[in-house]
Amino acid sequence: MQGLQLLKDLAELERKLAKKLDEARQSAEQRVTHAEEEAKRILDTANTETRKMSNALKEQIAQESERYAQEAQTLGKKEGQRIRQQSDPGIERAVEYVLSEVLP
Repeated sequence: MQGLQLLKDLAELERKLAKKLDEARQSAEQRVTHAEEEAKRILDTANTETRKMSNALKEQIAQESERYAQEAQTLGKKEGQRIRQQSDPGIERAVEYVLSEVLP
């Protein structure tokens, strides 16, 4: 009888250990699932922030490029006007000279 009780006790202990093992496995699976979800959330947040930063930098670059283009255009116009103003009297003299040489 003692051997039978020992077998029953061992079987009960094995059942309890199997139950604890199954509970531990389920708990580990839940923790892994939770960790995967958290990692995905962190990655999504990082991707969103990266896109926002990229868009902000693109906008800033576009604005600065436009400002530089406008400055260059303004400087070009000013320089063109300055050159015209300097050359206008010379052109008038050249035209007068050519006309005096061609026409009697």
